[in-house]
Amino acid sequence: MVQGMTCGGCASKVAGAVQGVSGVDEVKVDLGAGRLSVTGSADESAIADAVRNAGYAVTRA
Repeated sequence: MVQGMTCGGCASKVAGAVQGVSGVDEVKVDLGAGRLSVTGSADESAIADAVRNAGYAVTRA
């Protein structure tokens, strides 16, 4: 779960930050549900760090 996203711009910012993580193949952000779906071989902690570095809180659902 990604906390703090309030608009499409936020979702795009999160998606872009996660897409930059090595091993990420595809990113989907569900703004309404605050969910992030990632496919690929990226490390989960690297993905969480990217979300945090973009300015959002992340919790495991």
